[in-house]
Amino acid sequence: MKILLIIVLVVVVLILVASYYCMYYLLVPKVRSMEEGRIRETEWGNWGDYDSYEKEDFAIKSFDDYVLHGTLVKNTLPNSDPKKFAIITHGYTSNRYGSLRYIPTFYELGYQICIYDDRHHGENKRCYTTMGYKEQHDLIEVKNYLQDRFGSDIKIGILGESLGCAISLLSLALTQDFMYCIADCGYADLGILVDDLIGVQMHLPKFLARLGDVWCRIIHGFSFYAIKPYKALKDNKVPILFIHGADDDFIDKKHSQMNYDAAVSCEKEIHFFPGANHAESCMSDREGYKKIAQEFIKKHEK
Repeated sequence: MKILLIIVLVVVVLILVASYYCMYYLLVPKVRSMEEGRIRETEWGNWGDYDSYEKEDFAIKSFDDYVLHGTLVKNTLPNSDPKKFAIITHGYTSNRYGSLRYIPTFYELGYQICIYDDRHHGENKRCYTTMGYKEQHDLIEVKNYLQDRFGSDIKIGILGESLGCAISLLSLALTQDFMYCIADCGYADLGILVDDLIGVQMHLPKFLARLGDVWCRIIHGFSFYAIKPYKALKDNKVPILFIHGADDDFIDKKHSQMNYDAAVSCEKEIHFFPGANHAESCMSDREGYKKIAQEFIKKHEK
């Protein structure tokens, strides 16, 4: 009897440890340093003219006093418009250098461009990511910073990639103060994504994710099963361009389709890029991507 109890106790402890690891694996990922980001983007051909741009680094406090670091790229082209801004939000484990591939799309149209590090990423203090729960408010703080500094009459468009896409979509439930949103390869429902990652990529039983969520609620005060960007789109009026790699094996393209279907109250487009894996649509067809994005931007500039 004692042996059976010991076995049961060991199994329970192993399950608890494994479920905690699932939570930790999701919320405290190993992230790239700024130097690693620079090397990666250079190797991928995304660095471009970044060194020649006129730039200014900034640091602001978010709603909970967490400090966000970013860079403002000042447009010096003849068609530069001091009242047009684009905020680009990068993806999971990346940093603001991961946003460089999207800068030419906006720069050519005369935009001032703001790139920044998600919490726990880049130059920001290491803590944990909340997969959009707090980050949606961080994006609003970046918007507020730009408006406070450059005027409440500035016009802002947003682009988000992967996690940054989810953050951007979630923010639309907090404010409609954007001209448009370009939503690249984001998830529609974090719970669905986590179940897929636990079962397919980690080869673990999905119930561990549910127990991991209990840890998350106890330790961090939120549920990752409650993070559902598609639900933020029900009453949204901001035009959205959805983009996804057709061969994405990390966040399946079904998530963008789900987001697109949920956006019933706004103008919208959806494009799948053949052969593109996760967050690679822009690199798989740079000119095609830029053409689609710029046409959408020009159509919905207010």
